[in-house]
Amino acid sequence: MFSLIADPWLPVIDRSGQRRKISPQQLFDNDIVELVWPRADFQGASYQLLIGLMQTVTPPRDEEEWDEVWEEGVAPADWHNALERIAEAFNFGPQKPAFLQDLETLPVESSSIAGLLVDAPGGNTLKLNKDHFVKRSVYQQFCPHCAAMALYTVQTNSPAAGAGFRTSMRGGGPMTTLLVPQKTDEALWRKLWLNVFPARDKWEKEQLPLIFPWLAATRSSETPKNIVTPENAHPLQAYWGMPRRLEIDFSQTTSGICDLCGETHEALLTRMRSKNYGVQYDTWIHPLSPYRRAAKDASAPMIPLKGQPGGLAYKDWLGLVVESEEKLNCTFPAKVIRMNTVPQLTNLWCFGYDMDNAKARCWYEHRLALSTLPKAHQDELKGLLQTAVELATSTLPLLRYALKEAWFTTPKEAKGDFSFIDIAFWQQTEADFSNLWKTLNQYPSATFPQARDALRLWQASLRDYLFHAFDERAFTNPDEVADLTRILRARLNLNKNFIKQKCLKELLQLTQEHKEKQDV
Repeated sequence: MFSLIADPWLPVIDRSGQRRKISPQQLFDNDIVELVWPRADFQGASYQLLIGLMQTVTPPRDEEEWDEVWEEGVAPADWHNALERIAEAFNFGPQKPAFLQDLETLPVESSSIAGLLVDAPGGNTLKLNKDHFVKRSVYQQFCPHCAAMALYTVQTNSPAAGAGFRTSMRGGGPMTTLLVPQKTDEALWRKLWLNVFPARDKWEKEQLPLIFPWLAATRSSETPKNIVTPENAHPLQAYWGMPRRLEIDFSQTTSGICDLCGETHEALLTRMRSKNYGVQYDTWIHPLSPYRRAAKDASAPMIPLKGQPGGLAYKDWLGLVVESEEKLNCTFPAKVIRMNTVPQLTNLWCFGYDMDNAKARCWYEHRLALSTLPKAHQDELKGLLQTAVELATSTLPLLRYALKEAWFTTPKEAKGDFSFIDIAFWQQTEADFSNLWKTLNQYPSATFPQARDALRLWQASLRDYLFHAFDERAFTNPDEVADLTRILRARLNLNKNFIKQKCLKELLQLTQEHKEKQDV
């Protein structure tokens, strides 16, 4: 048994470059600059765990107190006392209650502890012998520190895994957006504190099971009446969700080297138990994730954003920073992004799995500049950026279909994975969009000639890319002999379809109208 509050288990690096382990009690040490977990998903999850600790035990009352902590930190005695209030929920070992594990002994056979990893091959994958890239035998024994982090990571990102195996309160493989300082050498605690926001509500000791669900019998979800919502739990449970009924077997250990961190340990954990019908969450809005909702229906459910093939592109950026609307959806930034009081000091760190149900296809993370939209002309600037993104979004399918026309005699019936076209499009037009954004950030209205010039340059650069990409790929179908007539026809159609786009006409009309008004 060890304490996740008092014992040193978090791998960190200090200002001298030395690696060591600390406990959360040492978090406000200015010498500690970063966490150094051996896996990217552990790194992202550990940030969320520690942000959750801060938000749970020492939230600022208001912005003034937030500023005071940012400047001075929290006194060690005050921090230790605050953590002591929740220490009983952070024991990790055979004695119950145990961190993020079922309060009861689960009546199921044990399985490999590798099942704690989000990207571990599932039962069907093993049965069909399809574990080509992530082998079943790679991860067999975890040290207690890595096991605890794996447990939090899987509960936070919980993907679909068969009947009754619940996803996290943000669904399977949610996207997380955190604020990070532009100065990379800031103390770790400051990197975390950026994502803590003022909260006046205080919780009492008897509310602990509503915050940490493993302190009470699991509200199993065989019946809908046990669904957990913000109304029948504490809002802080957002940081401590437990959708999986899991129990690590501490009776079967072995000595050796941890398969995750490579450290030697005398009691490596090898087995666990997992049961379906864990906690089912509904209607939660997680403070660290962006959401979207149908644009025309204010009563529609809020859907958390997920990782997608190819990762994030500039088309996603606006909705991560400010509330934005397109034809079908409204996108809402995470609460911590909306409540950011020091945007001039911060960047955006976005990360998450791209999941295909239970299968993890890829882990993505991005560091993005967090420029602030100027207050003057803010609505108009948002509209211009949305129009620019809409033009790109509607142009991409034209390129995809034109290439199918060039490659295949029946393009509508063409089968295959054409995502490489999409990924290349967003990556290779990003620099032009970045230039547009820089100009519009300085000249945030179409009344400025510089803004009009930038918008016209944007549509011209998109058109140039469109035909460059088409000409580069039109003759590259390895399965069919190139048909010059078909290729030329496809190119002519591409040009015609690009010109008649409604959003292109709106953009050009907008810039022309402002130009005429300016000339009067």
